[in-house]
Amino acid sequence: MQSQGEFDFENGAGGKGYTRWLTGRRMVAAQVARRIGLPLGHEVEVWLQGGVRLRGRLSVKEEMLFIEEERLRHLELVVDRVPFTYREMESCVRLD
Repeated sequence: MQSQGEFDFENGAGGKGYTRWLTGRRMVAAQVARRIGLPLGHEVEVWLQGGVRLRGRLSVKEEMLFIEEERLRHLELVVDRVPFTYREMESCVRLD
């Protein structure tokens, strides 16, 4: 007898729900990034506070579960495996 009403663990979907969730999360991240002018998935040059320059592909840090627009300043980004937050960024220029 299955007592869990929200998830169908016996269905055997083979992880498709998780894949759809990841795809949806990436779409939301891309929409938020577009709205604020961040070129996710492209080669960029980012200047951080303190004069740190990063070059590489811009992405959202994978550990984020949800992207809340009211907490946008805390959005975690990555360039060339270096994590930082949106609020630490002084400029971001697309190179490609």
